[in-house]
Amino acid sequence: MPTKYLYLIWSLYFAFVALWMYYKMPKYRKAMVVISSIVFLAWPISEYLWMSKDWWHPETITGTLIWIEDFIYSFVSVLIPMFIYKLVFKKDTDKDFIKANINIKKVIKNLILWFLIPFLLSWILFSVFHINSIISVMIGMTLSWIIVIILRKDLFLPSFWTMILMLIIAIPWYMLLDFLNPTYVEKWWYMSNLTWILIIWIPIEDLLWYAIYGFMTGWAYEFIFDFKLIDRKTI
Repeated sequence: MPTKYLYLIWSLYFAFVALWMYYKMPKYRKAMVVISSIVFLAWPISEYLWMSKDWWHPETITGTLIWIEDFIYSFVSVLIPMFIYKLVFKKDTDKDFIKANINIKKVIKNLILWFLIPFLLSWILFSVFHINSIISVMIGMTLSWIIVIILRKDLFLPSFWTMILMLIIAIPWYMLLDFLNPTYVEKWWYMSNLTWILIIWIPIEDLLWYAIYGFMTGWAYEFIFDFKLIDRKTI
């Protein structure tokens, strides 16, 4: 299969997982749409400004740097780590997003701590200090989960399991893409800027990215809105 179609297939795969979760978790549907609407431009912006410069440059169906694939992936990929733990381990939150009295000021502060500061740090490390974008992004995300762990130690274990679940979701997909076209890694990744360490045909940097991404995003919903996790059967 031509590699220019693989990124679209990649994006649609994650969209399918997110839509399945949307179907299975009606209580969180409004929250899913709201959160994705807030942060869905983050991936295309970071792709355009730094990740495509020295990390990877996946082909779009139009051959342009940014296209519909980036927006699909960005909109849905944040939902999977935010809600997959609750679905798999039958957890819920102590408050309902629709009925809860949301403190907007606190939500904005938590969004700044969880997302904006790490995002800006990643950009500064890349553009000012010329640190490779994959390293810059992982440092930014690591700062995010350190901040949240300090403030919400109760979210550590859920985020750990979210990290494992994200790897379980992502790894088979890399293997399928390799089956469809074994040349896609060499075409998409700037391997000269990476370690060249491949684990089951996956650059180790990407595995680390998914692990850290799952860890930092797995607690985002509870942290942003100041909810606590409880067993679903107790509701």
